[in-house]
Amino acid sequence: MKRGFFLLFLVVFFVYGFSSYFLIHYKVQKNDTLYSISLNFGISPSLLLDWNPGLDPHSLRVGQEIVIPQPPGYLYTVKKGDTLDAIAKRFFTTATFIKEANQLKSYTIYAGQKLFIPESIIGKAFNDEKFFIWPVYGVISSGFGWRIHPITGKYSFHSGVDISAPEGTPIFAAESGVVEFAGKNGGYGLMIKIKSASYEHIYGHLSQIDVYEGQYVKKGQIIGRVGNTGLSTGPHLHFEVRVNQKAVNPINYLPNQIWVLKKELIGTGGE
Repeated sequence: MKRGFFLLFLVVFFVYGFSSYFLIHYKVQKNDTLYSISLNFGISPSLLLDWNPGLDPHSLRVGQEIVIPQPPGYLYTVKKGDTLDAIAKRFFTTATFIKEANQLKSYTIYAGQKLFIPESIIGKAFNDEKFFIWPVYGVISSGFGWRIHPITGKYSFHSGVDISAPEGTPIFAAESGVVEFAGKNGGYGLMIKIKSASYEHIYGHLSQIDVYEGQYVKKGQIIGRVGNTGLSTGPHLHFEVRVNQKAVNPINYLPNQIWVLKKELIGTGGE
């Protein structure tokens, strides 16, 4: 029996139609796990967590409703001052791709508008010329090293770089690895720690976490959203790289350019 019919008989769901995507409102069944649900619907656990804030992957309840987008993708709510080009850069893609995915007649958007960003168009402009990709599209607001702490006023060591970006901006795994920690951690606020073969990288001050401990994440996968939690003066990502548990300057491992359009995409409109 084909998977579509198999799911139809085993689960209860409601489908709501949209112009470019639809949502399945899935009822958790006995013996379901977040991972098994993700396999059945062909999407990542991280995407499920992004669409279902507050969902605990370790304690699903029978009958609990989970929203699942088809095709796989993310939702972005337009904020005042946003442009389609700026939003595209946050997802490392192009304005043209977003325009086409949402069947927009022009590049004009308005505050409060919801845009669907298919996974298939995300990351087209990742610059992967070095060990890591940039975890977020933004501006460095504080570098690595000694500084006057903006909140405590004390001279202290800053063990990473702060990348300023609007709240809700997607955060991507700079390198593939296993999630060692995902949760609240003092001044870091909502924090993720990922360990690879040679490095540990830390993402702090998130507004939302889209991974769970023990999960394997691929380089370029969305793992959370920029926030202002913990000891923070405004929305940004605190990004650390550690070698043998010692903090090193992340800039040495990141490409010089954040956003690089692939050759085959040069010439697309709206940029």
